Amino acid sequence: MTADNKYVNIDGAMVHYLTSGHGDKGDVLLLHGKRFTIDDWVKYGIVDNIAEEGYRVIAVELPGYGKSEILDISYEDFLMKFVSILNINKVNIVGPSFSGEILIRFALKYQEMIRSLIIVDSINIDKYVDRLKEIKVNTLIIWGKKDDIAPYEFATMLKQNIQNAKLYTFDDLGHTCYFDKPDVFTDELIKFLNQD
Repeated sequence: MTADNKYVNIDGAMVHYLTSGHGDKGDVLLLHGKRFTIDDWVKYGIVDNIAEEGYRVIAVELPGYGKSEILDISYEDFLMKFVSILNINKVNIVGPSFSGEILIRFALKYQEMIRSLIIVDSINIDKYVDRLKEIKVNTLIIWGKKDDIAPYEFATMLKQNIQNAKLYTFDDLGHTCYFDKPDVFTDELIKFLNQD
């Protein structure tokens, strides 16, 4: 399936994203970790696999990353504007590593825009532990148990505090578990999306 590269102007900054698929089942928005771009989601086959399941996939490069220009607003406010401009209703959002933290902040501020959260090996979960119970949307937590950047206790914090949360663990993998075993990651993601 072909992915179309596009740009959108948000507050004067050009933001790079791609889309793939038609989205009869809904929209899946892919964010990225600090060391990665949207090209990695394509390279590991994850964009194609989700699109072939009947979802419209949108992968965005956050302001200041990849080919997206810097934008002087918070990432959660950027996401709100991006989702609104693309006219995405009730989005499923995937956030690994530092973008997992962005998902938490987005959910605490703009929960009504979200259909589901997929949080993968997110950093800094301990900062939000007192507010996680405010998140009511269906949530899938995916974690590599050997993560030495975002410890596994963060996964259990999320599972214990978010009411509608499921946890999938890669016992032998670390921080980039979703790229280390992309087929398993995509299978679990699609299973979760299809149940929603």
